[in-house]
Amino acid sequence: MSEPNPQAQGSTPPPETAAPPTAPTAALPPFPGADEAEKWLRLDPGHLAWRRELVERELRRQRRDEWIEFGFRLLNYLLVVAGLIAYVWLGKYAIDHHASSKAVPLVSGGGAGLVGAVLAVRNRRST
Repeated sequence: MSEPNPQAQGSTPPPETAAPPTAPTAALPPFPGADEAEKWLRLDPGHLAWRRELVERELRRQRRDEWIEFGFRLLNYLLVVAGLIAYVWLGKYAIDHHASSKAVPLVSGGGAGLVGAVLAVRNRRST
């Protein structure tokens, strides 16, 4: 008897009907089902361990990327808070030196620009 066609059994769709990858993880093949796993174990006993290691490595990379993204967001918020503190300090300094009328445009314009930049970044991320 000849070997059955895996395409006919529905194990993997033909390339022209496969869904396009939507995320970087789409490049990883899904972990095989029980029947396919038995076939792979007969062909190459170490294949499933290699495939599992590949998936675990990809998951570790994704987790590291998420932590890096978290760090950049935290840095962004810290810089915004530091900018606001600097503008408040500049305003207090101007009041203490009786130059508040000259510093009002600087402080209010800088504060408005900082808030506008934060809102622009936030709106860009949400779309």
